[in-house]
Amino acid sequence: MKLLDLLRDPVEFFEKVRIENWKPAFIFFLEVTLFLSVVTPVVNHFGVESTDFSSAYQAQIMAYRFTKNYLIAQYGVFAYLLEAILIVAFASGIVIFAAGFVHVLYRLLGGKGSILNGWKAACYGVGPCALGGFLPYFSLFAAFYSVLMQLYMGPKVLYGVEEWKALLLLAVIMALIFVEMFIFGTTTIEFR
Repeated sequence: MKLLDLLRDPVEFFEKVRIENWKPAFIFFLEVTLFLSVVTPVVNHFGVESTDFSSAYQAQIMAYRFTKNYLIAQYGVFAYLLEAILIVAFASGIVIFAAGFVHVLYRLLGGKGSILNGWKAACYGVGPCALGGFLPYFSLFAAFYSVLMQLYMGPKVLYGVEEWKALLLLAVIMALIFVEMFIFGTTTIEFR
């Protein structure tokens, strides 16, 4: 199972997937995303709101807010079915953006390779989110581990960047994430 391989030894995992095309990474991303898109609306329905402290995916938070603000009043409990679709849609857009973002940053750091490396880092990096990325506070661990995979471990291996450069980039990005999260209360778009 790829998730166990990723969690057991991320460096070896990313070395192995170096030769893959885009499809296996996308399938992995879809499996994790579909799992979260089923579980998240269920926990939302039972009163656990999707926030920075209870959701590993920003797509979960965005979909929940849209569902809460617009869909529940109109569709009632069926709005949660639409929320699942929104999670998949938002997550797909975010992973495409993340692949490009990672590619640009790691090429600027002197990394080698195509955008396929950023794609693999972004898609496989979501793996830890399947481990409770929908549970309050535990999702913080899952999200942090996911960010490490997407912005540090995966790209460092796939692009062949020196460790100190990758660590410096990770530190800057994590600082910006925490500043934004704690000053503004969320790292997502607000639907009003």
